Amino acid sequence: MAKSPRTRLDPAARRAQLVELGLKMLSTRPLDKVAIDDIAAEAGISRGLLFHYFPTKRDYHVAVARAAAQELLDRTDMVVGSTLASSLRANVEAFVDHLTENRDAYVAFIRGSAGGDPDLLAVYEDTRSAFTDRVLVGLGLLHIDEPRLRPAVRGWVAFTEEVTVDWLSRGRDGLDRDGLVDLIDDALVALVAVATGTPPDLG
Repeated sequence: MAKSPRTRLDPAARRAQLVELGLKMLSTRPLDKVAIDDIAAEAGISRGLLFHYFPTKRDYHVAVARAAAQELLDRTDMVVGSTLASSLRANVEAFVDHLTENRDAYVAFIRGSAGGDPDLLAVYEDTRSAFTDRVLVGLGLLHIDEPRLRPAVRGWVAFTEEVTVDWLSRGRDGLDRDGLVDLIDDALVALVAVATGTPPDLG
């Protein structure tokens, strides 16, 4: 890969540039295949200078993983519809579409967190917690004093992730995107009803 002309940037701008380059590469390869040499060449800097901003390859990959997680959170930031039901559906659709576009990178992210790396695991857990809080707030359920509710919604977040990855892996297997979104939406309603004794009011 040919080196880009070197441009002098302040430290914050350089870090942001390097992370952004990592995010771009995630569209074509999993996180563990984002090579430091390729990133440095694309940025027009030496490998040694990259390690000035990120002491190790692992530090760099964690920074890219955090940025990728934030990108997903931003994309599904409780898109507002005319009803709670339409808002929920819009956000589930955004999640499914994001994973469709970034399946390999997301699967690598999951595997990285499952591989025992504590920092990658923290990124993964923080992302799930943020989704859980967002759903509870969006459905007006955060104030409900029911100990089973949060685990139920967090389990739904994991279910949504797993069923979408499985759907993509199986070549969609006779289930279209709308059917998948229906399944995910219905699962949330059912879980909340089991946890609280009452289905959520999505009107």
